[in-house]
Amino acid sequence: MEPAAPATRAVGGTLDRWFELTSIVPLSAFALLHVVSYALALGGVVEVGERASPSLAWRVLEVLVVWVPLLAHVALSPGVYARRRREPAPGPSFRASLVAHRVAGPVLAVFLVDHFIRFRWPIVRGVRYPAESLGVLAAELSRTTAGVPWVAGLHVLGVLALAFHLGFGLFRVASRYPERIAPGRAAWICATVGVLTALVGTFTIIRLAAG
Repeated sequence: MEPAAPATRAVGGTLDRWFELTSIVPLSAFALLHVVSYALALGGVVEVGERASPSLAWRVLEVLVVWVPLLAHVALSPGVYARRRREPAPGPSFRASLVAHRVAGPVLAVFLVDHFIRFRWPIVRGVRYPAESLGVLAAELSRTTAGVPWVAGLHVLGVLALAFHLGFGLFRVASRYPERIAPGRAAWICATVGVLTALVGTFTIIRLAAG
């Protein structure tokens, strides 16, 4: 009798793989760019980027790597989730992580849309340079309403949603290939990615909000 294929490999199929890749690829690019920018801000850098509008090639690359995959991911979500609900229930610990992952999704979506409208769209329109983004972000984060820094708090929530959604999504992809990367090692690597993203993002927001 031939050995059974790994369960994680059998679950899903082509649709699941595209669904996961359309999340992991753009979120990895978004997280890497912003973690580096935030780390520079923590180091005292006041401007990140150029005082010039992005080139057409860079704008096209951003659309193809970030925004088109994310829109495809949203479009695929109903079909994928409907099919996954018919699959055997996972264990309690994995089920809790899966629920948290799905809850983080809408929070992350709102965060990305808000981020695009507040910071990216003015750059795309040519009314602001990339180098000005850090100063604008600091001004937004330090703003309070009735003494409460709502923008900073919601920004932290968005960063935490990004960190968890990215880390757990990477783990789901890695778990499909246990012959290439051991599950335990994959869990540590993906957890490290999530924790570093959360820590760097949160500390940067606190520093910018505090001035």
